[in-house]
Amino acid sequence: MSRDASVSKLREHIDKLSSGIQALIDQRAKGYRELNYLLDPMARLPLELQSQIFLYVEHRSWDCKADPRDVPMVFLNVCHLWRVIALSTPNLWTEIKIDSLPCSTNYIALYKNWMERAGRLPLSLSLQGFLGPEDTEFHDLVDRHRHQVKRLTLHWSLKDRRASDSAPVRLEGLFPSLKKLALYARDDALYDADEVLDVLRATPNVSHCELAQVFYDQEYDLVTEDELLELSDLPLILSSLEDLQLGDAQLYTYLGHSGSGCAILRYLCLPALKKLSLTVLNIEDVISFFTRSSPPLESLFMTLESVWTESLVHQCLRLLPTLTELDLSARLLPFTIFVEALGTSPTLLPNLRALSLGAFYTAKIDYNAILQMLNARRSTNLEKLSVYLQPLEWDDDARPAGPPVRSTALPDAEAKLALQQFVKEGMKIDVGPVDRNVLTEE
Repeated sequence: MSRDASVSKLREHIDKLSSGIQALIDQRAKGYRELNYLLDPMARLPLELQSQIFLYVEHRSWDCKADPRDVPMVFLNVCHLWRVIALSTPNLWTEIKIDSLPCSTNYIALYKNWMERAGRLPLSLSLQGFLGPEDTEFHDLVDRHRHQVKRLTLHWSLKDRRASDSAPVRLEGLFPSLKKLALYARDDALYDADEVLDVLRATPNVSHCELAQVFYDQEYDLVTEDELLELSDLPLILSSLEDLQLGDAQLYTYLGHSGSGCAILRYLCLPALKKLSLTVLNIEDVISFFTRSSPPLESLFMTLESVWTESLVHQCLRLLPTLTELDLSARLLPFTIFVEALGTSPTLLPNLRALSLGAFYTAKIDYNAILQMLNARRSTNLEKLSVYLQPLEWDDDARPAGPPVRSTALPDAEAKLALQQFVKEGMKIDVGPVDRNVLTEE
């Protein structure tokens, strides 16, 4: 036999052995799968139930990041069965948090696969960083799925900006299916109102919106009143927005300028608004907004950082005949003027069912005014009163007991008996810190 023929025969023999070895490897893998099926109770469950278990784990996780150690990515690397289940469960891939924009091409490919696994289901996106016009790959990716985005969260931070004149992450185009919008600012800065308006213009059908720690310079006017009348898109009308939360309950000062999320109201018209939470820095802005929008408001949560006059209180409350829940938090200034208005004019807020009054532990609360208000509104719909007290600053040591409550913040014996009588008549009344109701104490 020639040398070439001998080498050829050896090659054929090696190929045959290799094929046999591969067949044995495949057979072993099949055996492992069958053994796992017998030993693993998860494998014996119907696929639909397996998917529900995965969804339960995913919904209890903190984040949905593109990290192989986090849900749902970790499911892909456990075993073949779990990978099949994960890829067969589109609901696992409907939420994604991207906190490092801009990102590389490899990550964009990963996000592309992620969104495609969701099929046609609604998407929830959480984005943090900066996107410039040069980030075309990510813009194109979002553009392909913008009709699916139902919930969008944007995290703004000046630290994420590439240059001082750069804008925080904002996406171009409309999001017609978006219902929930949240915008969080993560550093000490005041943002221009037009940055927020650009985001709102892109979400014409939004129904729930939260602007947390997004503060505006009180002295900064985006446009003058004359210019406002000339602009066709201001005030911006969002006819589907029902729930608006404007920032944390605080007045914010930065580099000598005061601001709050309340300032954005001067540029909005929200005719469908049912729930509003805000820190009132400029009373006229709030009243003008209510006058302009005529919303069917049901719940109003206000932190009072400004001095209200009696006429302004009446003017404001007359604009809210549909209100059923009113929460007033007066940190440094008394809310007595509102209580007196509700007492002297029971026709104000005729549908009011629940009234909450918040104050610091150190406050001096006029319980006589509260009792007069309750007496005046006996024949109205008022069912619940809460007077909740809180320390100057929340911290771990202040929960739940906190520092001592000053006697001026609590009702005296006579007022306590009068409040308890209202409780006997069927009204629900809570007075005290978060962990106490002094009316139930001896």
